[in-house]
This record gives sequence, C-alpha cells and structure tokens, in this order.
Amino acid sequence: MNWKLILLVTLLLSCILLFNACYGTKKKLLFENRIHHWKVYFVKKSHFSVGTYHHFEVFYKNTQVVLPKEITDGRREVGEFVAATAIDNRSSQFGMVIITFEGDFVKGDGVPYRAFITVHIRPGEGDELIVTNPCTYGEVIITFRP
Repeated sequence: MNWKLILLVTLLLSCILLFNACYGTKKKLLFENRIHHWKVYFVKKSHFSVGTYHHFEVFYKNTQVVLPKEITDGRREVGEFVAATAIDNRSSQFGMVIITFEGDFVKGDGVPYRAFITVHIRPGEGDELIVTNPCTYGEVIITFRP
C-alpha cells in the first residue's frame, strides 16, 4: 500500500512539473530607461502542442507600444516585435528605441511577400511618439495615451 501511494505522489508531481515547463509565458526585462520611461522585454511563450515562441515587447510609460496599421503594413497593428533595443546614454540618440517587425505586403502584380521593417521611436512633446523609418526618412507622430 505504501509503495502505491509513493508512486502516485511521484507521478502527480512529475505531471505538475511537466505542465509548468511546457506551458506559460516568461518575461525578462532587458532594458529600462528611467528618464524617458522606456522598458524593453524579451518574452518567451511556451505551449506544448505548438512549441516555443519568442518576441519582444516595448513599453512606454508602463503601457505597451502598439504601432497602428497605417504605419506597419496596412493590415494589422503590431505590438510584438522580432527585435527591439534601446540606445544607451553614451549616444547622441539617447532615449530612442529601435524595433524590427515583419510586415505582409503585395507587389504590383499581386504576388504577396513578407519583409522586415525597422523603425526608430523617440518621445516627442507631451504624449507624442515620433516614429521614423530610417530607409525613407519618413516621420509619423503618434499620440500616445498612457
């Protein structure tokens, strides 16, 4: 009788540990700028049937930055990024965040394709964020409401 109880407890604990290892979301703070209120997180999502998915999230004044579809690819808003980093205080661009995301586009002949887009985001006046595309030098101002 004792060995059955020990086996049952061991099996139950093994199942709980396996469940915790295969499911869940873990966030790791990579960068925090206390002057400009930026936070960059590395997020790891695990799901047993799908696998592991990694992305970056950027927060400004404790609210997640989500780029509107007019800035991205015209189809969807983007809040999960392929890469994200912040400029350190030794640079002239201090306070800027650089993000990369994947966009879905259609060529002129109707053929769909995907491309990585990199943009620079810096705080503007008040609740504004200035989004700059370094390839085209186009700027868009987003009114950000924390």
